[in-house]
Amino acid sequence: MEEKQMNLKTENLSLMTDEQASFVRSQWEAHQHPDTSVDFDISGFGDRILREFQIQRGVWDPFKASGGRHARFLANNTRLFWNKNVLEIGSGTGLLGIVMALCGAKRVIMSDISERAVRNTEDNVNRFVVNSICDVRKSDLFEQVPETFDMILWNIPFFPGHPPEGDTISASMIMPPVLLRRFLSESRHHLKEGGAIVVPSYSFGGESMDPLSVGTSLGFKGERTWIYESRRGIQQGQLYITELHV
Repeated sequence: MEEKQMNLKTENLSLMTDEQASFVRSQWEAHQHPDTSVDFDISGFGDRILREFQIQRGVWDPFKASGGRHARFLANNTRLFWNKNVLEIGSGTGLLGIVMALCGAKRVIMSDISERAVRNTEDNVNRFVVNSICDVRKSDLFEQVPETFDMILWNIPFFPGHPPEGDTISASMIMPPVLLRRFLSESRHHLKEGGAIVVPSYSFGGESMDPLSVGTSLGFKGERTWIYESRRGIQQGQLYITELHV
């Protein structure tokens, strides 16, 4: 069944400040794009380029926001996943999981709750011939993912709110803060000994969406291992990568 994209309403943004809500609305508008493709240099030095990486209508474009920077972080921090079993939740277009597959991961399970995103991920997995490494599933967090992993990655929606049902773009930007707590709590049961939970976040998202703050409140040991001052694009400000351990 085809998912519908719809307008954001006040109740969807009720957990945000006025400034955050205005920012989210502008991002939502920027992501109402047709099917498109991008050539992406994974390393930033021309070592490997994803030619015509597919971004389908109704799926969050990682290159308009911070996803490209997160992909390059992974390409330059292969210690996190080299020869390891990895789970990426909220795969979207499949960018981060595909980068890990191309850069040394042993096995990558990629999941998303959105049918649109699952189709987009599957198309890119086939396009870049990482089928033998990647397994794509439709799942609400760990619902269809019983395995344990060396690394669990979720590029979380950065803002607190309640996305309208069926809107993949909104669900890529906003979620109830309780969902972050649920993810971290459930991750304990899917993380191998010595494994890491890796979560990108954004300074403008607020404390309730800060994986370091929430994670440490749940008893995880954590640190920010990457801070980037973004001065271009539609997500300007500090971008973070947080690593959490049991």
